Amino acid sequence: MAKVQLNVRLEEDAAEMARQAAETRHLPVNEYVEQLIKADNEPLRERFLAGAQEVLDGYGDLLDDLESAA
Repeated sequence: MAKVQLNVRLEEDAAEMARQAAETRHLPVNEYVEQLIKADNEPLRERFLAGAQEVLDGYGDLLDDLESAA
C-alpha cells in the first residue's frame, strides 16, 4: 500500500512522549503512530465484520430473494 504524508499538530509534551515511546520501541515516530492507529481501529473493524457476517448468516437467504426479485 502506498504511503501518504499526514501533518499532525501536537502539544509539545505529547510530541515528546511520542518521540520517547518510539525510541524505546526502536521505531520511527511515524511507524509508532501508525501502530497506535491500527491497534485502536482493528478491534472495531473486526466487530463490524463479525456483525456483517451474522447478518449474512441470519438473513442471507432473504437478501438473495430480495436481490432476485429486483
